Amino acid sequence: MSFNNAVRKFGRAMDVFRRVVISLLFWLIVVLLIVGFVGERPPRIDKGSLLVVRPVGRLVYAYTSPISYRGIPIDAAADEILLDDLVSAIEMGVVDSRIVGLWVDLNELSTAGYAAVAELSNAIAEFRESGKPVLASADYFDNGRYRIASAADYIIVDRLGEVRPVGYGYWQAYWGEALKNFGVDVRLFRSEETKSAAERLILDEMSEAVRRNEGLLFGDLWDLWLNDVAKNREMELSKLAEWIENYDEYLAESNGDGADAALRAGLVDAIERGGMLAARLEAVLGNPKQIDAVDYVLRNYRRRRHLPVIAIIPVVGPLVYGEGGAGIAGSNDVIDAIDRARNTPKVKALVLRIDSTGGDVWAGESIRRAVEETREKWNLPVVASLGDSAASGAYWIAIESDLIVTRPETITGSIGVFSIALSFEEALSKWLGVKMDGLGTTRWSGSNHPGRSLDERYASLISLSVSDIDEFFRQIVAEKRGLSEKQVDELAGGVWSGKRALDYRLVDESGGSSDARVAAAELAGLTSWNVMYFERELDYREELFGRFLWGSRARRAATTKRGVSLF
Repeated sequence: MSFNNAVRKFGRAMDVFRRVVISLLFWLIVVLLIVGFVGERPPRIDKGSLLVVRPVGRLVYAYTSPISYRGIPIDAAADEILLDDLVSAIEMGVVDSRIVGLWVDLNELSTAGYAAVAELSNAIAEFRESGKPVLASADYFDNGRYRIASAADYIIVDRLGEVRPVGYGYWQAYWGEALKNFGVDVRLFRSEETKSAAERLILDEMSEAVRRNEGLLFGDLWDLWLNDVAKNREMELSKLAEWIENYDEYLAESNGDGADAALRAGLVDAIERGGMLAARLEAVLGNPKQIDAVDYVLRNYRRRRHLPVIAIIPVVGPLVYGEGGAGIAGSNDVIDAIDRARNTPKVKALVLRIDSTGGDVWAGESIRRAVEETREKWNLPVVASLGDSAASGAYWIAIESDLIVTRPETITGSIGVFSIALSFEEALSKWLGVKMDGLGTTRWSGSNHPGRSLDERYASLISLSVSDIDEFFRQIVAEKRGLSEKQVDELAGGVWSGKRALDYRLVDESGGSSDARVAAAELAGLTSWNVMYFERELDYREELFGRFLWGSRARRAATTKRGVSLF
């Protein structure tokens, strides 16, 4: 056999091999597409089913998309569960004769905000009041887990676990002296002393104004926690507070057994030593078939696609001007979502689901203008539903709504503006021997360069700008909320609980996402409706890979141009 013939035969063999591999890859992709788009359908809801609420990871107001490169995920999204899914499922279960009980499994819940746990707890309490049994279980209970579980009529804790609510508060480093010693000059321009953001860069400890304001805030949040838990467990408020304050003594009485200490205090009803949970479920409900809460929601609402729509627009995470990203509310993304909702014929009202501490002032103002346009030019009612936080720039957006609905535990307000200027000139010279030099055509050229000392006239520009934006913010609040300038001035800068914000007329009603949807439906004249989420627009690759990796549940995280009906 000649060399040329051998090469030709080898080439033909490789060609056949290539075709086989390509064919196999093609059919593999087809199978994955079928599984991704069809195979993840929620199961049937049988009569006598036990509804299971099992939050895994973080309890969130909007799913976080994974970090991607050109549409291809390069970092998997952290475990998350949408609060609204769980609350909706519980509310549906109250009136669904097929659902005979509720099991709240909190073993895998990692983090949840003040308002989120309270909203979920209240939904569970309403389910319990319907007369259907509610069981809650976990290996241990912290603040959030126990707030949720307290609404159940039977709580089980693991033998190696405990109930340890530690209250609310925070501690952070103050860098004022350290930065000064290092040679960094920090200038903070802010409208109010209670505008606490960034003061840790110029001070060595918390300012008294901030200490007073945030003392009120955390006092409100903890009082709400204590009152709700005491009511749910039918305990005396003073007894509950005393037990928490002297937990070390009660734990010692139980010889370090935290589960026993909780049982003695009446905070739990049983201790899991192996088989307790299964026995309780069988004794009360006869070992029913279980259905997951998210599957239940998806299945239950499939038949509502023909109804008019209330669009949910999440504004979640820090506000940034332009494009956002995973866990960041970009103004372009939010405005685009609003526009897509307005151009969807079935949409009759919008609900802004806000959970943000604020951010860029231009981002807040551009979104506010889009909301204003929606109300005035499109004649669509807009309701703001506040989550764990809706402060500063996030509140700036909310005030443009027809109605603001807040949880009592929401952190809101912070009416004001701040800006920071950093100069590293002394630090560069002192530690590295680096000298800055250059030239410019005007005194303003390079005036904001971090390697130079801050020019005082440029500092005056920043101060004037902060004052102007702050005055504009206050004017909008006064106009939209029907408050006098004096009233706004008294509230400016302060961060308030939703309960206190309601008293101050910064918001309209107390409630959660369901209340906001009902309010939006009433404003739109609807008696029945469907719900559709409009989020950051993903391209076809992100959508495709999302469905590959996460199935039908990825639709909340991978929203297309058309918007996505969750139900």
